[in-house]
Amino acid sequence: MEGNGSGPDRTAFVLTGGGSLGAVQVGMLYALLEAGVRPDLVVGSSVGALNGAYLAGHPSLEGVEALAGLWESIKRTEIFPISPRRMVAGALGWRNHLFDPLGLRTLILRADLGFDRLEDAPVPLHAMATDVSTGTPVVLSRGDVIDALMASAAMPGAFPPVEVDGRALIDGSVTADAPVEQAEQLGGTSIYLLSTSAQDETAPRGALDMVQRAIELALRQSESGRRAEVSSRVPLHVVPAPPRAGHSVFDFGRTTELIDSGYHQTAAWLAGDLSQLVA
Repeated sequence: MEGNGSGPDRTAFVLTGGGSLGAVQVGMLYALLEAGVRPDLVVGSSVGALNGAYLAGHPSLEGVEALAGLWESIKRTEIFPISPRRMVAGALGWRNHLFDPLGLRTLILRADLGFDRLEDAPVPLHAMATDVSTGTPVVLSRGDVIDALMASAAMPGAFPPVEVDGRALIDGSVTADAPVEQAEQLGGTSIYLLSTSAQDETAPRGALDMVQRAIELALRQSESGRRAEVSSRVPLHVVPAPPRAGHSVFDFGRTTELIDSGYHQTAAWLAGDLSQLVA
């Protein structure tokens, strides 16, 4: 079947950032694949790039089940290990980050994505990052997948920038949390946006949560405009996210609950039963 352009129809999955809230995307993915909605390309920012990479390497229900198991094995201390010395060094400006990135790198290696380079992913994969020097979004489509994912998930202040092809890169969510525009440019003719949470009205509980909220607020208006522009050209399906309810992006204690809520919310949405959606 041909799309509105000259090429064939291509379904793009776009996965946003959100730290530990990325668990909801696992449930969303299961519901989508269960309903027969499968991606021809995947674009992700931050934790969305991590989930997207696993999906790109294991594009099946069994793969998503394995991803759920991986998520349920994660502990906060693995990704965000508390080191008083590193905290003091960061606070005094001796370091540009608070956490050792080794835990995150080890987790990605443990995930066993099934490919070593982005261009070798069974489903085309694109990871978003941000150039620290220029403040512009960067689409990573080729090269070492571990470096790309580390760059995409390098939350400012939490992890150090990652050098890729001579550029210092940080979290893709800083400039393109919901990269629907990039997904369209990469050939997506029908886009499914998997956000990690609905708008949260509760006050952040910690300093890093406050930084994360500030980024969200700064992006909200521009992201909304981009979504409107893209949706005027191609079908944009925004998968409804469960309520955030003050849940910290650094808390991995509710992973199973988040996966389940993501699945049920998406399954109800796909079935068109709006009464089943949590307000």
